[in-house]
Amino acid sequence: MKLATIGSGSIVDLAYQSFDEIENIETVAVYSRTMEKAKAFAQKHNVPNAYDDLDQMFANPDIDTVYIASPNALHYSQAKKALLANKNVILEKPFTPNLEQTEELFQIAQEHGVMIFEAITNVHTANYKLLKENLNKAGKVRECLFNFSQYSRRYAKYMDHIVENVFDPKMAGGALMDINIYNIHLAVGLFGEPKEIHYYPLLGWNGIDTSGTLMLLYEDKNITCIGSKDSSSDYLGYIQGETGTFKISQGSTGRMHHVEFIPPLQENQTSSVEQISIDQGLHMSYEFKDFANAVDQKNWNMYEECKEHTLRVAEILEAAKLQRNAIAKERGFEL
Repeated sequence: MKLATIGSGSIVDLAYQSFDEIENIETVAVYSRTMEKAKAFAQKHNVPNAYDDLDQMFANPDIDTVYIASPNALHYSQAKKALLANKNVILEKPFTPNLEQTEELFQIAQEHGVMIFEAITNVHTANYKLLKENLNKAGKVRECLFNFSQYSRRYAKYMDHIVENVFDPKMAGGALMDINIYNIHLAVGLFGEPKEIHYYPLLGWNGIDTSGTLMLLYEDKNITCIGSKDSSSDYLGYIQGETGTFKISQGSTGRMHHVEFIPPLQENQTSSVEQISIDQGLHMSYEFKDFANAVDQKNWNMYEECKEHTLRVAEILEAAKLQRNAIAKERGFEL
């Protein structure tokens, strides 16, 4: 894979740490809105080409794949331009702000014979795969709680009515899109599509959801997904079954750092905990290894699995977002 990157934020810095570990990824180019930033970022990561013009970058024949880590509202337009230039695309979460755009990007990719992936960390990690392999230990799963709550360093500014992208409705911001999406991916990856979707947002002064609780209801289980940018938690996740409980800790549902299985406590016995997870290192490296292998090996079966997973998540996001917008409208906000 010969890769170009769009963006120069902290998430891209972390991505470059992963690229350094993967033999079949060669970073070819960097794009930023100004040439000064692009050159500085390229020099920082020892990348040979810097661009401030997307058309020029996409015209470079040495590039076969583009990693897009720009603000959420730019995902669709930049990904579409890359696909039309016959580049594979790795698109940061959330894939697009709405389901229609998601479906269109997949259609364009199909027409041009290229691949487009959602860069979502958790469902590619080694510990996620170990959890899925061992899920039957819990028996029939009844209740799940996934809590990814992280107080945003931008929240204080937001409360002073200074709006940055993550709290801007016009930039596809909000807790649902930015942070609860990790919980949704985990739920869909483990349990598939729910029967009912109910989103209960807590709205800020401009109508954006600064936090919220998403209920995913299945025929035989309930999943509660909490995402918050106005408060913090220990990032705990629980999968409660009739024969035991899985606990996700020491990292968010996006990182899947530590997973353990706790069998039910028997009378006159102390509880024994079984570690399921491994020390997996850089959690982002797993997704990029998967994407690089799929592109290089033309693994269309894996691509279709990733595509269907992203579409299911997009459907849930769309339903939850519409509920959020309806509540906001009732309160006098237009999102």
